[in-house]
Amino acid sequence: MAKGDKDLEKPIVNNELPNPECRSTDNEDSESTQEQPLDIGEHYLVRRSDESWHPAEIIQTRYNAAESCYEYYVHYVGYDRRLDEWVSRHRVMSDRFDVCENSNNNINSDHLLTDKSGRKITRNQKRKHDEINHVQKSYAEMDPTTAALEKEHEAITKVKYIDRIQIGKYEIDTWYFSPYPDEYGKQSKLWICEYCLKYMRMEKTYRYHLSECTARQPQGSEIYRKGTIAIFEADGKEHKIYCQNLCLLA
Repeated sequence: MAKGDKDLEKPIVNNELPNPECRSTDNEDSESTQEQPLDIGEHYLVRRSDESWHPAEIIQTRYNAAESCYEYYVHYVGYDRRLDEWVSRHRVMSDRFDVCENSNNNINSDHLLTDKSGRKITRNQKRKHDEINHVQKSYAEMDPTTAALEKEHEAITKVKYIDRIQIGKYEIDTWYFSPYPDEYGKQSKLWICEYCLKYMRMEKTYRYHLSECTARQPQGSEIYRKGTIAIFEADGKEHKIYCQNLCLLA
């Protein structure tokens, strides 16, 4: 692996209590504005980015030192795991949601899928919603081999800690877990050199690296170019570190 930025930056340890200013807006559940602990493995109704409420399982918790509050990693029941995300406490209703009790009412039913005005969506809109959001099949709908592989993959990649990456001038949201080593894999954001793909935890280290890095194109041989698009071929034996970094990024 490429050498990290330990010599330049030391991890910041913050044991402060959550900031009471980390509160909700008028549209948020009043009970959930308080910093009440949520139980890992339990289900709650969570407000998604499209303002709809959906049952979700609490997978993990972490303390966000920048915002001085706790965050919860949630999996929306019935949805593809790439839509799992870290949410602040005010987006979670305080009462637990009994999935078994509500299974007869279909947790993906229209009453849980409302637009910002609070109106119910039609079945056709729901179908399009499911297609766009990649609503996943249950294990019962898969063949045994696929189900076993999916369960194994789910266990390994259950929590996605890295929410965003900065590569060049682009900030990109991530979809999946990636096995970056040690503390790098636990950062909410990584900075990545667009030329050598070296990854860093701190923007300060990233800026310093840019001033020192002499690369101005990807490693390997250019095999195709048309307009502003170029394709490079890298040999894993010859460019080992670069290819390892590429695999982590991919």
